[in-house]
Amino acid sequence: MANINLASLLKIYNPWWHDIKGSWRGDLPDYERPIVNDILNDLDELRQMISITGPRRVGKTTAARQIICRLLDDQNVDPHRILYFSFDDPEVFGSEDLQRIIFDHLIKYTGVRPGDKVTWYFFLDEIQRLPKWELYLKKYYDLKSPVRFVVSGSASSPIFRSSQESLLGRIKDRHLLPFSFREFCLFRLKDNPLFSYIISNYCDLRHLLMARKGEEVVETIIKLDANLTPLEKEIDSAVISYCREGGFPEVWQLSDPVRKIEYLMEQQVRKVLYDDLMSVTQYRKPENVLRFFVYLLAHPGMEINTSNVASSIGVERRVIEDNLPRLIMTDLIIRIEKFTHQPLRVRKGNFKCYSVDLALRNAVLKTWDDYTSDPDMMGLYAENLVVQELCKWPEAIEVSFYREKDKEVDFIVTCGGSQYLPLEVKHRKSRSRVTGLKHFMRKYGLNFGVIIIRGRNIRFEEGILYLPLRYFLLTN
Repeated sequence: MANINLASLLKIYNPWWHDIKGSWRGDLPDYERPIVNDILNDLDELRQMISITGPRRVGKTTAARQIICRLLDDQNVDPHRILYFSFDDPEVFGSEDLQRIIFDHLIKYTGVRPGDKVTWYFFLDEIQRLPKWELYLKKYYDLKSPVRFVVSGSASSPIFRSSQESLLGRIKDRHLLPFSFREFCLFRLKDNPLFSYIISNYCDLRHLLMARKGEEVVETIIKLDANLTPLEKEIDSAVISYCREGGFPEVWQLSDPVRKIEYLMEQQVRKVLYDDLMSVTQYRKPENVLRFFVYLLAHPGMEINTSNVASSIGVERRVIEDNLPRLIMTDLIIRIEKFTHQPLRVRKGNFKCYSVDLALRNAVLKTWDDYTSDPDMMGLYAENLVVQELCKWPEAIEVSFYREKDKEVDFIVTCGGSQYLPLEVKHRKSRSRVTGLKHFMRKYGLNFGVIIIRGRNIRFEEGILYLPLRYFLLTN
């Protein structure tokens, strides 16, 4: 590649080289997701490379550009020492010869040399498009090149992880999922400083739950509820919108429900199941993965038996067993196993699955109506929202479900050793089901359990915390 061609390409991708305060910033949202601060801290404190992984269209590229802005504005980094490049560029992606030399050309173009005292920052997007990308990064990392690498791509983290094995100890992964309900509300009410101020003062509920401080949780939530009274209508509206439109920000910008469904089906289903999976594994009938995916979305939280599923969708059991790992790779499905007292033991048996985002379920099943007033449907939604949140807890070694004969608990969070936090989601109007929860607590000598409830009447009775769903989601 001639230098003039590379210079022309980089000029497009790096507008801050010529105008640090230019119009290119206008495309970035004011709202920053927490991952921006997390990666900035990583760059300050760690020598490792950073990878940003997760589903398509959740904001990985936006986060990278916001980090660049913070480096320019807060740390006064020379704009010419920040390089951004996308390996999805047609000039590179369409040429195998160019793919073999482009990385070295980027290093050569910038003039980076091992031993230089000045640090460079390389933001490399769609890195999975570059064959053996991990070997290039390893080479320059081991040479102690003064470059901090931040790489990202639209493939999901397990797909990245298959290429990261040679980078163990050299790279730290930051996994970005669709907006949580808390993030959704902060974004939706970003012009209301009162909401942001209130929520920022009540963000340690997870730690109180892990410490089993039920009375402190009650006291905290009562204060929060009183402070949020002026915003009650806005939060009620946010619950309805989030259950329908989920955490993919580009969906929110579309006004027509039909277009929302089409967007999700194209960007999050077909491209992932047919393009991303096909890039890392070959299989003859991708439609079988789609059929299995639709089945799982239609039965959230149901204990899955592969033989029964195979019979229901009309395929051999082997097809289900072969395709399940592929489907999990996509980051579209959350899979949880049955609880065992030995969480790290390899297990085979029934499992449960949930959608990583409710909008996906709504789009695939064409259920875009407001179901928040339907207690049965909202019970399914509530369970899905809770597991989405639990799987993000950094303290959680494992999230599983418990069943022993007729005794069940929706979720068991294993935090290490014999430290368990059992949670039951009870969003229907029928009598609260506490039998399974109490049985589990007695069996494992626990004095604390949680029931996520529909209403807002928080209380702590006989070691069980009755916690409103909205506050569980808002304060974690």
